[in-house]
Amino acid sequence: MTSINLLDYKQELKKIAMQKIIINAIGSVLFFIFLIVTYWCFQKIEIKYRTNELKQLEGQVRELTAQTTKIQSMKLQAKRTEKIIKKINGLRANQFQVTQILEDLILPVPDEIWLTSVRQLGVKEIKGKKIPVIFIGDPKKMKTKKKSNKSKNKAQSKQEFLEVRGRLFGKHSDETIVRYIGRLRDSSSFVKVFLHQTSQQQTGTEAVRDFTFYVYMPMKA
Repeated sequence: MTSINLLDYKQELKKIAMQKIIINAIGSVLFFIFLIVTYWCFQKIEIKYRTNELKQLEGQVRELTAQTTKIQSMKLQAKRTEKIIKKINGLRANQFQVTQILEDLILPVPDEIWLTSVRQLGVKEIKGKKIPVIFIGDPKKMKTKKKSNKSKNKAQSKQEFLEVRGRLFGKHSDETIVRYIGRLRDSSSFVKVFLHQTSQQQTGTEAVRDFTFYVYMPMKA
């Protein structure tokens, strides 16, 4: 009669099962490593792509830097008229012809210039700006007015001056400012126009010049 050792058969089955578990575990680890390597390679490619894209964008930004300032000036140009209209409307209390002043101040503005501020001032405020006396009026007549407090108070209550500030770009900025002020001096609304100061600064690749001038507009009695 043939005998079979069942104990050895069961041990062989356990060994086979154990080997399957080990093989599956090793396969899982290798597959996980493969995923990690694949993800790492993908990230490297993505980073390289993004880096190249960023360099291209930086190049485009550098090319457009010179045009950025002009774009900003166009945006400010669109808001310029609205702001100045609001400023000049404040002159109505002093019986100025708002429409005429608006036309004479805005229409002659060259394309290279935009006005950043328009402010109404009185004689006392003008004197504080250290403006030459000859701009304000005849020094002899001014001394005569000082003798009368009543006349003095009346003169100070009138706001007959405009302080105008502006900015422009370009190589020939001085010529542009002189041309604009020349146009204002030809206007019947303004008796005197005095260029007070200019200053230049560098913005990007272009020179920017700021300027301030004062306009004298005598009020009707």
